Amino acid sequence: MIDVGRICVKTAGREAGKFCIVVEVLEEGFVTVTGPLAVTHVKRRRCNIDHLEPTPEVIKIKKGASDDEIIGIYKHEGIFKKLGSEPPSEKELEAAREKERKRASEKKKPKPKPAEQPPEEKKPEHRAEKKEKHEKKPEHKEKAPKKKPEHKEKAPKKKPEKHASKKKPEKAPKKKAKKPKHK
Repeated sequence: MIDVGRICVKTAGREAGKFCIVVEVLEEGFVTVTGPLAVTHVKRRRCNIDHLEPTPEVIKIKKGASDDEIIGIYKHEGIFKKLGSEPPSEKELEAAREKERKRASEKKKPKPKPAEQPPEEKKPEHRAEKKEKHEKKPEHKEKAPKKKPEHKEKAPKKKPEKHASKKKPEKAPKKKAKKPKHK
């Protein structure tokens, strides 16, 4: 039922309730959809088919069609009237194209790596050099033995006795008042 060119309504996510078109069928259960962004504010992305509600409308597009091609087909087929929207202005189209270019260029750029030091500095020291450094360390001074602190004998702690005055007084059982009988 969901194939390339099918117009759907997104039912989940931030774009829920917006129209989109299936551009490509991916592995089982997933498709690529687009609004296009300039038309319905749905950007091109992967989507679970459980989050789409297909409509009876299907337009003929090639697999992986660009947003500009889809907008041209929308105009030619009169899809804007069916969707209840207007075609985007040239400014809106150019802004959407610029966003797409920026996003595509960010994906292509490799992430900057941390500054690398020259290989000479990275080389580990040889064992002989480490031993020489270890031998050059100054000898430790001998410390005087620590004196143990003198402890005074403490009197054993006494457990507090339970006093009768601290016990809670027992409450007397409440007597129920008898209700007078009516004659």
